[in-house]
Amino acid sequence: MKTKQNNCIVMLRAVLFSSIAFVSTTNKAMAQDIHFSQFDETPLQLNPANAGVQHETRFILNFKNQWQAVGSPYRTYAFSGDFRMLKKKKHQMGLGIDFFSDKSGDAAFGSNQVNLSLTGIINLNDKSLLSGGLMGGFAQRSLNPAKLQWGSQYDGMQFNENIASGEVSTNNFSFFDLGAGLNYSYGTDEGYISANNARKVNLGVAVFHPHRPAYSFYGDKTQRLHTKFVLSGNAAIGMPNSNLVLKPSYIVFIQGGVKEITPGMTFQYILQEGSKYTGLKKSSAFSLGAYYRMRDAFIGIVRFEYSNYSIGFSYDVNLSKLRAVTSTRGGFEISLRWVYPNAFGNKHFKSRI
Repeated sequence: MKTKQNNCIVMLRAVLFSSIAFVSTTNKAMAQDIHFSQFDETPLQLNPANAGVQHETRFILNFKNQWQAVGSPYRTYAFSGDFRMLKKKKHQMGLGIDFFSDKSGDAAFGSNQVNLSLTGIINLNDKSLLSGGLMGGFAQRSLNPAKLQWGSQYDGMQFNENIASGEVSTNNFSFFDLGAGLNYSYGTDEGYISANNARKVNLGVAVFHPHRPAYSFYGDKTQRLHTKFVLSGNAAIGMPNSNLVLKPSYIVFIQGGVKEITPGMTFQYILQEGSKYTGLKKSSAFSLGAYYRMRDAFIGIVRFEYSNYSIGFSYDVNLSKLRAVTSTRGGFEISLRWVYPNAFGNKHFKSRI
């Protein structure tokens, strides 16, 4: 009798945990797209109008490992590359491609998507420009129902995987995706360390999934992906007569009944300015930052930049109600970036020697 009771308890726990994992991953997919804490390092996921705007060429790799303390962790990989075209013209174009792959929860809920972005860039004057971008993509969602346990598979004594659950009708589905956005950029050129009075500002608004594609493992055409709206902004403000640059930034995601607001600040310290003529000395900088994802997490960020390269690390400290399970442990994230011209720019933080 005691063994039967223990089996029931084990079964109930397994069903409960698996159901929570499935519901959480499904709600995550239905209500909110993937997102990275280092959102400044995922420009094309924020707005297709970012393609080819900040740099002539840019490549970024991202990796996120989340909820390691709760069952199967969520792992997300992303890659993006964008380029500026017609560089000798008054107005230019930008081309971008980004890809992400996400695997989450006990059900191995998978998201794979590749997007292509095309941007028109209008130079308003010598300090500001306006860009508009369109995105088209192909997405696939998958899951492994064999890794889930349901109450209908309990035979009265124990869990029996040979009993059909009657829950999921298909293991994967795919759809075409769309997005569009606008971005405004302003920047001044002066940036010597002895002056350090450069100013840069980027403000953007974007919409994703405006056509609300069908989104269901049951083939239900009435279940559709919510349209997502993104507001984003960042700035670089050099502190005069110092090596310090203040970099505030924010994002706002609105998708269905979910809203995410994340403001923050990064403090960049210029370690060395590159030599203008010989090129033997390379510019480098070290950054520390903190962000707050409202009602969810505190994010600490550290980044090192050297010439065209950048590596960033961040960690989420969970502050939501889930912290009772996670012990405040959220997610670790790393980003790698290469840009041309270098991150300090041909006209920014130049050496006078």
